[in-house]
Amino acid sequence: MARSVLVDLDFGGVASARNLAAPVNSTDAATKGYVDSAVEGLAWKDSARVASVANINLAAPGAAINGVNMNVNDRFLAKDQTTGSENGIYIWNGSAVSATRSADANTFDELEQAVISIEEGTSAGTTFRQTAVNGTLGTTTIAWSNFGTAAAAATETVAGVAMVATQAKTDAGTDDQSFVTPLKLATYAGRKLKAVGVIGDGSATSFNLDHNFNTRDVSVTIYQANGNYTDVIADISRPSVNRVTIAFAAAPAAGAYRAVVTG
Repeated sequence: MARSVLVDLDFGGVASARNLAAPVNSTDAATKGYVDSAVEGLAWKDSARVASVANINLAAPGAAINGVNMNVNDRFLAKDQTTGSENGIYIWNGSAVSATRSADANTFDELEQAVISIEEGTSAGTTFRQTAVNGTLGTTTIAWSNFGTAAAAATETVAGVAMVATQAKTDAGTDDQSFVTPLKLATYAGRKLKAVGVIGDGSATSFNLDHNFNTRDVSVTIYQANGNYTDVIADISRPSVNRVTIAFAAAPAAGAYRAVVTG
């Protein structure tokens, strides 16, 4: 049974706590050996001001990276290059001036097990570790991944990491832990679709309305375009998956009706 210590312990700089067990809980004390083994082989770098979130034109990186306005000599981490061998720690020399690899990370040996923390931008407070080994600078893909304590999964009450839903998950509508992007929502299989057309020209009795929904499973409503805007009945057919045909016994006046196709 553990006993609670409810006062501070002051060793006066001359004594040590010894023979501690290996830590298990996040609040346990750690021995020097445990800490040494945890960081052995890591190459800690000075922090970078910002990290990329997409490919950067390193020949002309622009005035801002990840929403942060850069100053000459600012360090930044390029971790999302289309050409993976371009990833690394860079110095910003100007918006239209080529960025250069930082002096402490301009060889592959210096990038092996490199660890760097980010100060600003959407990755502020995050630390990244370079995981590729035994490579050649300019040829080998330089890979950066999150380093340290992993964030919890995001929920409705807990901030954390969330996954973007696939189109299949969006269409199924059963995953309550992933986020839906505007594109996935726009192409959602169950979305409501609508097409509207003005019917009548004073001579024709049949009108085609192309809706481009790629299905015959559509509903068509026709109503007066003026007056009391009441619904009217006409013959409706679906000659193709992208068209409905509306026919009247007598030619309606120009612009007399509006047709709404929903799917």
